[in-house]
Amino acid sequence: MTELEQTAETPRRSKRRAIIAGALAFVAVGGIGAAATSAAWTDNVFYSAAATAATFNLQGSLDNATWVESDNKSAIQLVVPASTFQNLLPGQSRPVTLYVKNDSSVNATLAAPTYEWAATPTFTTNPTVALAGLPSTLAPGASASFTLTVSAPADWADSNKGKSGTIIVTVAGTAS
Repeated sequence: MTELEQTAETPRRSKRRAIIAGALAFVAVGGIGAAATSAAWTDNVFYSAAATAATFNLQGSLDNATWVESDNKSAIQLVVPASTFQNLLPGQSRPVTLYVKNDSSVNATLAAPTYEWAATPTFTTNPTVALAGLPSTLAPGASASFTLTVSAPADWADSNKGKSGTIIVTVAGTAS
């Protein structure tokens, strides 16, 4: 090889060496980075949490033993015997004890019981109705009693003789 050929060949070799050296350096650095990444420790922690909805159900009873839903105003299942308030006379008050049960998985917050007269009573003056004794909270599975009292005024007019009406009592509760 002549000196001129050697001189022309030298820059090409130098260039090739630089490219090869650069490629080797890139592979070496990439290899170290890959080795550092693959050598890192990893770990995981997983959790599972089941969720369920609460149950909420109020039931009623006339005897504190037999519990029923009676949750349809059009088909009331808890009917106080007619004899309880039959033949009311002026000045009479008659109480009956009613029961409510929290058949739920959570506490029940109870509103004060309310009443209404079904349809239109035929009384010219309705007897008074009082509801008392229901607690404001019932724990799951607990039951409580309250009193429905129907009273005819002492001066109840003769025009009420033989008249009638039906009282609907409502106990409403909220899950709490």
